[in-house]
Amino acid sequence: MSRASRRVLAALVSVLATVAIFITLLAVYANHVLVSPSTFSDRAVSVLHARDVESLIVQTVTDRVVADAGDETSPREAIQAAVLQAVSSKPVDREFEVAAESLHGELVSGTANELTLTLPNIGSAIASNIESDNPELAQQVSGIGTITVLDVRIPPSSANDIHDLVSAGQDSSELLIGTVALVLLALMISPTRRRTLVGLGLGATGSGLLVVAIYLAGRAIIVNEFSTPDARTAAHALWSAYLGGLETSGFVAAGAGAVIACAAKCLG
Repeated sequence: MSRASRRVLAALVSVLATVAIFITLLAVYANHVLVSPSTFSDRAVSVLHARDVESLIVQTVTDRVVADAGDETSPREAIQAAVLQAVSSKPVDREFEVAAESLHGELVSGTANELTLTLPNIGSAIASNIESDNPELAQQVSGIGTITVLDVRIPPSSANDIHDLVSAGQDSSELLIGTVALVLLALMISPTRRRTLVGLGLGATGSGLLVVAIYLAGRAIIVNEFSTPDARTAAHALWSAYLGGLETSGFVAAGAGAVIACAAKCLG
């Protein structure tokens, strides 16, 4: 094979390696966050206790309790404190984990059609926190069952995208091996390995920055799809909890690529 042919082939393989780096970045992160049901549910609980989301939940549940079991003379501050204590309790966390694991199964299968945040049997948890101070109110509150805090539709296209991302995450090890193989192949066949290494470094930088751009643009698009401030608050918290690390991964890949490109150019 001539030197010119090797140069062209190395350039083609480098392009493939750059695409593979981009896909692998997404897949590895998806494997870390979305593939495991327990990891997925743990992050869901962290969203539940995010400051803005927890404040939204406490306000919503307090309004419901006052409307259903209270009156104008009910001690709203005491009810709100009891709600906060209930929302922060381990039984509620566990119930929410179970719900999150169920949602995870739907996301993996591509059948998820709504994002619902419910607090099952929250009334009894609240009642136990105010029973000593107000037994009559506690009895009324205990009759409140499940309260739905958030219920929004997931577009079919988004459900399919999530399903594809989870599938890629499950194959992340194979993708990583393939990416490394492409990088090594490009270097092996290149007649000017320094130049190829510079190109691969720049490719990694571009892939990392593209991941960051997708993260930022996706957050803006998804959050703005929700019509109410409460829904946007929850969507922003969910996006940060599940995909916040993706931005960091993109910057790390971009930085590493830039270092490799600069080192190869300078050492040459």
